[in-house]
Amino acid sequence: MAFTGASLADGQAATSWAAVYTSTGVKTIVRSADFHNTNAITQTLEFAVTRSGSTRRIVARVSLAQNEKVEFLTDGEVIVLSAADTLDAQTTTATAVDFTITGATE
Repeated sequence: MAFTGASLADGQAATSWAAVYTSTGVKTIVRSADFHNTNAITQTLEFAVTRSGSTRRIVARVSLAQNEKVEFLTDGEVIVLSAADTLDAQTTTATAVDFTITGATE
């Protein structure tokens, strides 16, 4: 099957665990997951993967100063998701951390 590249999701991280992207295809390859703190207060950001029907697995926990950005996938790294798998995030202050997620779906 062919993969189609796309901007998968964008928005703002919430103050409690919430899906920032849910895979709807048979397979999704996530190529970038970038988060940017737009708030004057340092934000603690947690990023995780939840496999369909499974336990959330935290991938990273970082502190972001004002205007600081973190890229969770670098140097060609990818996360492969199956249908109903999610990427999840939570942060200190609602509407403080913007995100963009890109990749390809099958």
